[in-house]
Amino acid sequence: MINNEIITELAGIVGGKYVTDQPEMQFLYHYDFITAEPEGKCDIVIMPNSAEEVQEIVKIANINKIPIVPWVSGINFGSLATPRKGGIVVDLRRLNRILEVNEDDMYVVLEGGITWAELQGYLEKNHPDLRAGVTWSPPGTGVVPSCLCYGMFDLGMIGGSGAEFLNGLEAVLGSGELVKIGSCSISKHWYGRQPLPDLAGLFIGWEGTTGIVTKAAIKLWPRLPFNEVFTGATLKMDDGIPVMLKLAKAGLGIIDIVVVNLGWSQSVQNLNEKNVPKDAIEGGMPDFIGIIATQAYTAKQHEAQCEAIRDICKEGNIQLFSREEGVEAIDTPPTQVWGCWNFSRGGGGEWIGSYCSTGDIVNYYNLAREVCLKYNKPPQFYSRIMFGGHYCVARTNINFNKNDPDDIERARNLLKEIHEEVQQIDGAIMYKSPKWAYQTHKEKIFPATGELIEKIRQLLDPNKIMNPGQGRGED
Repeated sequence: MINNEIITELAGIVGGKYVTDQPEMQFLYHYDFITAEPEGKCDIVIMPNSAEEVQEIVKIANINKIPIVPWVSGINFGSLATPRKGGIVVDLRRLNRILEVNEDDMYVVLEGGITWAELQGYLEKNHPDLRAGVTWSPPGTGVVPSCLCYGMFDLGMIGGSGAEFLNGLEAVLGSGELVKIGSCSISKHWYGRQPLPDLAGLFIGWEGTTGIVTKAAIKLWPRLPFNEVFTGATLKMDDGIPVMLKLAKAGLGIIDIVVVNLGWSQSVQNLNEKNVPKDAIEGGMPDFIGIIATQAYTAKQHEAQCEAIRDICKEGNIQLFSREEGVEAIDTPPTQVWGCWNFSRGGGGEWIGSYCSTGDIVNYYNLAREVCLKYNKPPQFYSRIMFGGHYCVARTNINFNKNDPDDIERARNLLKEIHEEVQQIDGAIMYKSPKWAYQTHKEKIFPATGELIEKIRQLLDPNKIMNPGQGRGED
């Protein structure tokens, strides 16, 4: 039970200006951005300014058995930061400092509340020869949550998922203890997680149920002088995907390979779905669009790379365009693909996606496409080939009218049906999974592994205060 005494105690930690139980402030934290889940409601919002303040907040929550939910931006896909059980929302936006950029080892140490806009702006101004991998998301989204939730960066072909960009981290456990993970736990350097026991996995993929990450080190990459972004098109996914997989294995300095369908491309271009065909295949239009980004150190190297890319695409009957030919691709980080949910469609959007084998991209798309057409929604598909082609992400976006309850419900049902359909693909594992999808994971996971996960969670959060209702299978 939260009372005035607890509020006064919390105010003593951060100052009265940064803690409130006023309804108009609580409202800002009560819903998922895309309305994919029923709303939640917190009791208190607090904005700490240091890891030590976060520690003190968590200790108070432990003593009083108050739920606590870490929060960065509110662009909260899958309701991962929705306060389902009330309690305290810890808004990390004051923890937005860049603490170090190490140009030798190419990493940045930053606090847990920093956004992509803040990071990208800082690097462009102060370290123009280095770049971060960024997501196709709004500039106000959080960097650290993107890493912890396996986000997809525009350097994913060379770096993998966001989790693989993490060199190390500092976190407050659900018990209130402060820990450091990686080389930073022994030295002043944050160059990596090797060769120590890799404990970063205690926070990656746990959706805020084991602790609050207050600092992290993120890999940076050189910004090379020669670069190109190609856009290729052909009629069907079945024809285009094999070509992209061949490119992924060709060793051509490719830093990003993205696959979208026509519906996704039209959405990004802010085209109202009422004025475009529901389905490219039925309309006889190219439904496969590939985006290939490459970079090189010398002009000669770059010329050879681009020539090989063109040759492979030509062999696969992919019509290829580049900036030299006046065709611009989505290539400038941070890329803010916000047109997917523009107001011509009612301002609402959600996606559902899975990590899976590259051999299952086509199957995933065809299954999702059929469900979308069943609900009279244009399929909007997006896939990224990751880490040199070792795995991929496949996902479907859906637009809806946020002012139309029936359309919201239809979108929810559509997404759930896609999730059910793709479960027939062995190895398709949903990421940023909302509560309704957790049961599928629980049923499929190797039993002893599921038990180990719960033992670890209990160890790190003995009173079950961290983001309750998220991933625990609770009512």
